[in-house]
Amino acid sequence: MSFSIKYFLKPVVLDEHDLKRVSLICAFLLFIYEVYAVRVDYSEYLAYVVDSENTFFSAVTFICILVSFYAFYRLTLFALSASWPYRTLCFVIFALSLFIEYAYQKALGRFSDDSDIETAVATTIDQQVASLSMYISFKALIPCIALLLLFLFIRSRTKQGFKQFAVVNLLFVVSFVIFPTLIDQPFPTFATAALYRTSTDFLISGPISGRIRASSMGALATDRRPVAKPALPVGYRPDNNIVVIVDESVMGDHLSLNGYERRTTPVLDDLASRHILHNWGIAASASSASRFTYYALVTGLTPDNFPDANEFKVKTFPTIFQYAKAMNYTTYFFDGQMVAYWGANNEDTNYIDNWLGVHEISDNRSFEPYDLDNQIADKVKSIIYGSKGNFIFIFKHGSHIPYQNNFPPDQEAWRPSYATTDKFEIPSADQLQSVKNAYDNSILYNVNSFFTNLIDDYSRIPNNSLLLYTGDHGQTLFVNGKASHGGKTKGEATVPLFIIGKLDDKIDTGYKASHANIFPTLLDLMSYPRELRDTGGLPSLLTARTVDSRPRFFNPGLTEKVPFD
Repeated sequence: MSFSIKYFLKPVVLDEHDLKRVSLICAFLLFIYEVYAVRVDYSEYLAYVVDSENTFFSAVTFICILVSFYAFYRLTLFALSASWPYRTLCFVIFALSLFIEYAYQKALGRFSDDSDIETAVATTIDQQVASLSMYISFKALIPCIALLLLFLFIRSRTKQGFKQFAVVNLLFVVSFVIFPTLIDQPFPTFATAALYRTSTDFLISGPISGRIRASSMGALATDRRPVAKPALPVGYRPDNNIVVIVDESVMGDHLSLNGYERRTTPVLDDLASRHILHNWGIAASASSASRFTYYALVTGLTPDNFPDANEFKVKTFPTIFQYAKAMNYTTYFFDGQMVAYWGANNEDTNYIDNWLGVHEISDNRSFEPYDLDNQIADKVKSIIYGSKGNFIFIFKHGSHIPYQNNFPPDQEAWRPSYATTDKFEIPSADQLQSVKNAYDNSILYNVNSFFTNLIDDYSRIPNNSLLLYTGDHGQTLFVNGKASHGGKTKGEATVPLFIIGKLDDKIDTGYKASHANIFPTLLDLMSYPRELRDTGGLPSLLTARTVDSRPRFFNPGLTEKVPFD
């Protein structure tokens, strides 16, 4: 008996031909696993090849697919042929890529891209931990265990070393440097290759391109276009304050201000009844993801300006901060989520006089997440009560998942209120009501406490201050079993949009508004001359009429446009 067990556990020594066959089988089985278990939808990618009218585009995309799969096959072949140190390194790469990419597939229905790294780097540690724990996918364990078993039971007659390992990695990197310059659309690949692609894209579009820009003596093609400086009187100072408030993950249809059955926004309801609040109701967000929404809000890009897969437009269009500086505003950016600026270009901060992230807002003191927005309100209050001529952009902490972190435990108006005690699974169908309760509790506490702390008496808002409020995107509330946002459903693009302050009585709030109307509205509020504007797009909310309404769209990412209406 002991002899048979020993014989069974004895590794099998394979020649090069057999190892190639085993590697092909492994690649095929992983492909099947990722399609049926991980739910990678390759048909969506392949549609670009089949339906494209551009023969060159189709051919290059098809070559991309083949090279990507071949590179993974070569990595598998190397891992099975290498010595234990290299096997260990390959296993780390394989396991890391699967856990990361399967988590993105579970949460967002796609593998990662370079923008995910940029966002992750800028977020706080708490946000990173919360996201990882919410979306970690244990489906990665099965392929990892399978690879370990192959390592235990398979040996190679010849050992490959550094040269072969370098060739495999070079194949990955070079392919993901060349191919993005030829096609804009993503192409299907294994999770491991996807992580190589994301890392390469990030290095090329982020740190590397940043160093090239910094070392260049002249302006590069991705510098922002300059903004014309109006002929202002000597010593001119704007006679108002403009405060843009972008609330995180706030759905327009969960505000009682917009007819929601629960009284989630009593403070705003009161302001609307006194005609201090001018409400455009349900608006269409620029995107279902924060980063792309921010791009659109600060540059004025509309859904018609996309696709912009290489981010050329979001990196070259002038920002609202440039216009504000041209009008002699003192500019502020309060970011209730990030610890570093996360815009498209780092040099954008040249036009932001005062950038305050999470650490600066909290003065580096410990705090509860639900206190952060009120700390922002206190700081902004001191600015607008003390002076005029300030342009203030606020990105609130808001109602991002996990929802229970956005309100004190004793502020539950609706129960049971979902809490992520099981952080590894998206809520099941029987928990969706408690998820809704938690979300509404978050809205009730966050929105009302913020506006209560911001202004003492809204009938006498100081220094002609005007407050424009919206959300960055909506939520799924997990009804589709997917992530809270980042997808293509209307709920993920449903946001509120209103202005608090003194406006012309002739404004028409019946117009079907979207984020694309905000940029021209801000230019009107700061009285920037129309003849000098380097922007087109939709009309300002101050001039738009109900009859001007058109079908609305939003961009889940930078590569497609999805109908909202």
